[in-house]
Amino acid sequence: MLCVDFHCHSIASGHAMNTIEELLRHADRKGIKGIAVTDHCPGIDNTFWLLKNKQAQANWQYGIKGPDIHYIKTFLSRYQPPEEVKAKLFKGLECNILQSGPMATDLPLSLAAKLDLVIASIHPLPSLFETKDKTIVTERVLLAMDDPIDLIGHPFRKGYDPDPELLVRKAIDKEIALELNNASMSLKKTELSSLVQMLELSKKLGCQIALSSDAHATNELGRDDYILPLLAETKFPDELIVNKTIKSSIEFIERRKKIRREMNLK
Repeated sequence: MLCVDFHCHSIASGHAMNTIEELLRHADRKGIKGIAVTDHCPGIDNTFWLLKNKQAQANWQYGIKGPDIHYIKTFLSRYQPPEEVKAKLFKGLECNILQSGPMATDLPLSLAAKLDLVIASIHPLPSLFETKDKTIVTERVLLAMDDPIDLIGHPFRKGYDPDPELLVRKAIDKEIALELNNASMSLKKTELSSLVQMLELSKKLGCQIALSSDAHATNELGRDDYILPLLAETKFPDELIVNKTIKSSIEFIERRKKIRREMNLK
């Protein structure tokens, strides 16, 4: 069981099963110390966002349809967990890494400094990311690390895996964490050999790793049954796992929020 789960989705993502409060209460019952609710970036529901963002407008038919931008702003500014829930809530987003164009991700920059955690991931969908060319995949993931993000989510999706060494070295340079995603492994969506290589390189070079369930339902929250064997196999050190404890999770999030705020001012 994960102590802190850095990646889960609520019904606001459109394809998950539970509300934020259901996720929090379930985490509490399971003894999970904290969860990051990281629904997908604002999708087609927000006309004003689309009018300002031609890339999003071009993606409307096939893109992952997250909640609209007003929902995210309300989540950030007004929602507070029930007092009796002890599990800590981190408010985040999962944005898409885009295959082409000047924008590396579809993260709304107006939100970047306000979030607790930002994940950037490749989702192989028409008009978002289709090519399996390893050079292009690597270039776009590396470019995404220049955006105000904190984690690269499920970095080695089958057919869309970047060069592990270049990924690890850029993550170290940007102080970004790379994700071990339980759901991607359980659903057999991950290139395991690349993931093992990433862990070995991270251990050798000192790259930070984040652990997550990528839960889309309460029964998946905190799951680490596919993560633990890889950590054991590679003898991965606890000190490089950013969310090993609630203390290390808060320290990582506060450090990254400071970096994102500074980036947003430039």
